Amino acid sequence: MTGAEYIAAFLASKRIRHVFLMTGGAATFMIDAIGRRDDIDYVCVQHEQAAAMAADAVWRVNGTVGAAMATSGPGATNLLTGIACSYFDSIPSLHITGQVNLRESRRLGGAAPRQIGFQETKIVEMARPVTKYAVQVHTPEDLRRELEVAYREATTGRMGPVLVDVPMDLQQAEMGAFSPLPSPPSPPPHEEELSRIAATVTRALEGARRPLLYWGAGVGLAGVEGEVEAWVRASGLPVVSSWAGATYIDHDLPGFCGTVGVYGNRGGNLLIQNCDALLVLGSRLDNRQRTGNPATFAPEARVIVLDVDAEELAKYAADGYVCERLDFKHLPAVLRQIALPEANNAWLDHVGLMQQRYVGKCHSTFAEANGSQSPYEAIRRINALVARDAVVVNDTGAAVCWAFQAFHRTGQALFTAGGNSPMGYALPAAIGAKLTAPERQVVCMTGDGGFQVNLQELQTAVHYGIDMTIIVMNNAGYGIIKQFQDAYLAGRHHATATGYSQPDFERIAAAYGIDYHRIERPGDIRPEMLAPKGLRLLDIMLDPHTPIEPKVEMGRPIHDQFPYLDDGEWAEGNAFNRHERRAGAPK
Repeated sequence: MTGAEYIAAFLASKRIRHVFLMTGGAATFMIDAIGRRDDIDYVCVQHEQAAAMAADAVWRVNGTVGAAMATSGPGATNLLTGIACSYFDSIPSLHITGQVNLRESRRLGGAAPRQIGFQETKIVEMARPVTKYAVQVHTPEDLRRELEVAYREATTGRMGPVLVDVPMDLQQAEMGAFSPLPSPPSPPPHEEELSRIAATVTRALEGARRPLLYWGAGVGLAGVEGEVEAWVRASGLPVVSSWAGATYIDHDLPGFCGTVGVYGNRGGNLLIQNCDALLVLGSRLDNRQRTGNPATFAPEARVIVLDVDAEELAKYAADGYVCERLDFKHLPAVLRQIALPEANNAWLDHVGLMQQRYVGKCHSTFAEANGSQSPYEAIRRINALVARDAVVVNDTGAAVCWAFQAFHRTGQALFTAGGNSPMGYALPAAIGAKLTAPERQVVCMTGDGGFQVNLQELQTAVHYGIDMTIIVMNNAGYGIIKQFQDAYLAGRHHATATGYSQPDFERIAAAYGIDYHRIERPGDIRPEMLAPKGLRLLDIMLDPHTPIEPKVEMGRPIHDQFPYLDDGEWAEGNAFNRHERRAGAPK
């Protein structure tokens, strides 16, 4: 068995069924080895960036590791944007790159030229900042060992992407029979440590009368969302979530109060600012959640954070948070030992008011005033028509904000590449999702700008007969940036309206043989447009100036969002903590 054949056998042994790739000379032996097997296949994309994004979607859909492959030089570097998506969102994925022969590489020693072999690039060094593990192999034993090490790194602790760089002569080297190395057993949980963590949390919550739970993606990434949700139901705790966590929690949960942050639900944000204890499970509380001034986040609360990553916890040193590192596989065992405080009736009544007034109530005051189509109503219409187990893949910009503000998730997979958030993610990720779960309905939600970034992947969808509905929230420009320019740059739309253009998407769809539908109002979206079979494009026509509502503007805390509440509604929302409003807030 050659090195290339060994790689193919290794991937198949890990239940990897598709390797997303674009061919190239330094990867040809590996691709050939995959192509000669019956238990694994390759999927040809049109750009390596799309391969990494498709691989990223695999874990999000069914909890198995996605794989991508590329040639050396530009092929390998093109993977990096998609790899970064997996890194920042803790998604395990395996990337294998071809490299020039060792005998013609910079490893020859002596001088240090920039390059010796054709398309030779130091991809390992370039990938290290956005991978958990990156290595180049130099011997057959290296290859055997490093594949196992990389896979284990990807799937343990705080998960993430890994990269193995394989020179062409190693791909051709004799390896002997495939013999996977045994993985070391996972250490059993230390019951005393779990009890200590539970006791710490109990002490931090003691005396609280306005408790609130913050649900992060770490709960779902560890595969314990069912047990934790059952605990939440039994406890009666009100709960908010991050966007990344929102795909792992049933929004019909009685205590669910929406997603939070800069583009979060008003009710959820107000609860964060008025609670006196906030228990955070597996969220990194980035600056889209706490804003750029974390001192304004949950200012009256004792904040308790449980997370698998010690470095994430270390960043709270100046904030006074109570922090405990925990492998979330053991989270249910810890939660069962926590003695929860009893919320007072006034707080529970307030939670009910915030739910009734704001959760699921996002609407476009702009569309109402201008007689244009509301993105929120369009998304609610789509929401009503998709299956309970549909996969809804989101892009970035205004389109993803509208989606997470309006979509009511029950059993659907609802996700985006939130940490890296590259334009163009949704289309290749949706292709990866559909090939991973062919029995599920897949919807790709993107904007007109993001759609154009990986437009070439329409050919991948056509070639592989992908059944999918592509929805373009078409506001004729980069809406989230235009809104920023309106707020801070006197409405000068450089490189958003001025300099930006788009093709006629109907003609683009015709060129690829895709059904096209122009949507002028939500009622135009018919059930057959989201049918399980077929590839189609829905062009949702929006006014170019349609803003995201609500949104936190610079310098304001998360509960003071545009469009601004009047003084009466502001006071009701802040019934427990009389936050002073920043001077100059519109009345």
